[in-house]
Amino acid sequence: MKGIIMRRHTVILGAGATIATIPNGDRNGNKSSVMNGLIEKLNLNDVISNVELNTKSKNLEDIYSELYLREDCRDVVKELEKRIYDYFASLELPEYPTIYDLLILSLTSKDVITTFNWDPLLIQAYCRCSGFTENLPHIFCLHGNVAMGYCEKDVEFGINGVTCPVCESVFTPTKLLYPVKEKNYSKDDYINKCWEATEQCIEQSSMLTIFGYSAPTTDKEAVTLLKKAWGDLESRQLEEVSVIDIVSEDEMLDKWKDFIYSHHYKYTNDFYSSYLGKFPRRTCETIFATFLMNLPADDTRGFYEGMSWDDITDILSDLLIEEINTPNGKNYPCTYNRN
Repeated sequence: MKGIIMRRHTVILGAGATIATIPNGDRNGNKSSVMNGLIEKLNLNDVISNVELNTKSKNLEDIYSELYLREDCRDVVKELEKRIYDYFASLELPEYPTIYDLLILSLTSKDVITTFNWDPLLIQAYCRCSGFTENLPHIFCLHGNVAMGYCEKDVEFGINGVTCPVCESVFTPTKLLYPVKEKNYSKDDYINKCWEATEQCIEQSSMLTIFGYSAPTTDKEAVTLLKKAWGDLESRQLEEVSVIDIVSEDEMLDKWKDFIYSHHYKYTNDFYSSYLGKFPRRTCETIFATFLMNLPADDTRGFYEGMSWDDITDILSDLLIEEINTPNGKNYPCTYNRN
């Protein structure tokens, strides 16, 4: 790989990623959910019990979109937003390692995780993974996040309750972008900046992973922006797309066909079988060496289900030493490829 600098790996997260992270509930037994049935699962029926809805849908996106447009439902919308915010803010990671911990640790500082999720679990994982290394991916929250704060004056963001490194004022909690059909991504400065950064990073990426994101109808504009950043498929003939989801492969291909060039994709139903799980911290290097240099890859040394923190330390120790010893501007070694 002499003379070739590895580009980014960008990961796009949807609600399915959080569900996979806490399949049995969070530290206190609370669960997350996709938008369909979310009102019932979060026990929010009492908020809308006195409203005669036109939609028969159980999907929060459809229900909220209707309420948002109705003048007589302003107070209901405010209460619904408050209850949703408070519920997601209450979620806590279990003490044991989760998929979000492994996801954070599978990437490095050149890489990006961009999430549509409101819950704080990814941010919590980032905080505790920083105990392993500071060489961690950037995170952008495209619909806001209950764990993120922002300083509009200095255009700085960080964990809620922490102070801005420039003006030392406490970060203002970011707003959540709720599911209306016509979203205005430029209305909120923090969300707008996240989108600008995400589009630039996707454009610069050689790998794209979509994890648990269903691309709902209320996110049509979002998918259009992501596709615009990814660009024309003819210019993406060497890039690799990975999708982690529970739908059929045919349904996945139909949904993401505008992002996949020919056969350049990998589809899995779980994180551990993905490139991220099999080749942590070296996904771009491994795929480049495998497909462009014809070097076989060893996929037996990655993450696996049921890992302890000590197991993670054992797997990462040599990788982290390699990173420390690699000069700035140079690629990391092809750890998983056999010469």
